[in-house]
Amino acid sequence: MTPFAVAPEFLDGWDWNWHSNSKTRSWRSLSDGAKALSARVGTGGPFKDYVSRAKTILKDFDLQEFSKSIESQSMIRAFFHAWMSESALAESTLRIQTINALSASKLGMSRLGTMALIHLHLMYFDRVDQWESGLFSAIEDAVRKAVAAQRRNDKVIDIVETVRAKPELVIKASATSSASRLVVNGEHSVEGLLADLKLSGLEARRYRELLNQEVYLRRIENADPHANNSFLSGISSDAVRKAPRPGGGYFGIDLLEALISRPNGMPSLEWLNAILDIAGDPRMSYTQNWSTWWSPLEESARETVIRWLSDQDLELFLRTIEEYGERTNNETLQRMYPDRSKFLRGLQKSGLVRETRLFMPASARDFAGRTLPNRVLQTISRLEGTRDQSLIFIDCGKFHIVEGSHNFKIWVYEGTVHELLSSRRRYSTHIDELRQPLSDQYFKKGQRYKAVTHNGLWQYPVLCFLRQDLGIDINSSEMMTKATYSEMRYKKGMP
Repeated sequence: MTPFAVAPEFLDGWDWNWHSNSKTRSWRSLSDGAKALSARVGTGGPFKDYVSRAKTILKDFDLQEFSKSIESQSMIRAFFHAWMSESALAESTLRIQTINALSASKLGMSRLGTMALIHLHLMYFDRVDQWESGLFSAIEDAVRKAVAAQRRNDKVIDIVETVRAKPELVIKASATSSASRLVVNGEHSVEGLLADLKLSGLEARRYRELLNQEVYLRRIENADPHANNSFLSGISSDAVRKAPRPGGGYFGIDLLEALISRPNGMPSLEWLNAILDIAGDPRMSYTQNWSTWWSPLEESARETVIRWLSDQDLELFLRTIEEYGERTNNETLQRMYPDRSKFLRGLQKSGLVRETRLFMPASARDFAGRTLPNRVLQTISRLEGTRDQSLIFIDCGKFHIVEGSHNFKIWVYEGTVHELLSSRRRYSTHIDELRQPLSDQYFKKGQRYKAVTHNGLWQYPVLCFLRQDLGIDINSSEMMTKATYSEMRYKKGMP
C-alpha cells in the first residue's frame, strides 16, 4: 500500500495502513513536538505585535472595534492565537458573534488562518458550549466554510485536507468517539492516529483529552474484567481521572461507572484495584475522598464494590487463619479451620453478605502486609488485647456476625449494627469490647443475639437461631462440610 503521508487517494478511499503508528513512539516527544511546531508556524517576527494588539482589543472588548480591526489575514490569525494563548480571554470573548464576524470577513480565510481556526476548535472543543450555547456548532461551521474555500492540495496532505476528507474524525462533536473506534478496534495507538490525521503538529488539547477518554471507555467496554488488562495501569493517574468530563465534573466518575457496570461476578484483583486506585475504599464514607468519588455514583454501584471488597476481606481472614495455623503448627486451629471456612463461604455464597470489616492485631497485620498493598491494610482495624486472634464482622442486613480465630465465639446479632462494628473512624478496638460488653448493648435495645462456642456441632444452634428465631431462609447444606452435614442429620436433624 502507498503510505498515507503521500497518498492523496485517501480523499476518495481512506487508506488505513497507518505508516506512523509505531508502538514505540513517545507520547511526550509527540506532545513536545506539537507544542514546538504550533508555537512557530506563522507566528514569528512582526506577528507577535499583531497578537499583542488582538489581545488588547479583546480585553477592552467592543464588537464594532473588533469588526473594524479585521484588516488583514495576519490580524485574523492573531485573534485565533490570542484565544489559544489565554484561555481566560477565550472564555470571556470567544462568542458566536465574534467567530461569525471573523468567518464573514471580506478578506476570506487564508490557509494558515484556516489551520489556526482548526487548532482553536480542537483546543477547546466541547468546552466552548459552556461559555455560550451553540458556540461549538458556530465554530464547526466556520471551519467547514474556511476549509471549503481553500484550494485542494494533493501534494502535501495537511490538517486542512484531513478535515476536508474526514470531518467526522476531526471537527464534529462525535469526532473523538469515531476516532476512538479506530484506535480500539484497529489496535492502533492514539499517537499513530493523531499523526496520520495530521494533528501531531497541533496541541489540540481538549480533542486529545476527549479522544483518550473515549479510548479508555471503549477498552473497558471490550475488556474481560476477569483477565489481566495492561491498559488499566495508567487509569488512576490524576491526568486521567481528574480530567474534565463532557457533562462536568471529573472523568474518573465515568471510569468508575464503566468499570463497576462491566463485570459479571467478582472481577480480577487488577480490575478491582483500578477502581480503588481511582476512588479509594467506598466504605470510608467519612472521608473527603468518598465525597469526591463515591457520592456522585448510584448507591447500587457503591454496594456492588463493597460486596467485592467483602469477598476479599473474607478470603483474607480465612487465609490468615489457615496460614497462621500451619506456620505455628497449631493443630486445634487447623482442625477447626475447614468448618469455619465452609460456614463463612456458605454465607458468602448465599448472597446475604453486604459488608465486612476486619480486626487484626499487630502481628497479623504485619503478616498480611507482606502481600497486601498499604491501601488495603489501612482498612483493617487494629485489634488490641490479643497477640494472635483476628476477627471479622459480617453485615447480612437482617442480622450480622462477629467471628474470630482461635477460641473466640461466633456471635450472631439481630437487626441494626452497633457503631462499634460499623464505624471506621475508630482506628483501634480492644478485643474484650467485642465480647459480652457489646452483647449487653444489644440486649438493652431489645435486639436478640446468640453466642456459640466452636465445640462439636456448633453450627446447629447458630442455624436454629437464624432460621427459627430470626426467620432467615438459608441453605444449611451450603454452610457445612459433607462430613459435618451428615453427622448433624444423624445426631440432631436439620434446624
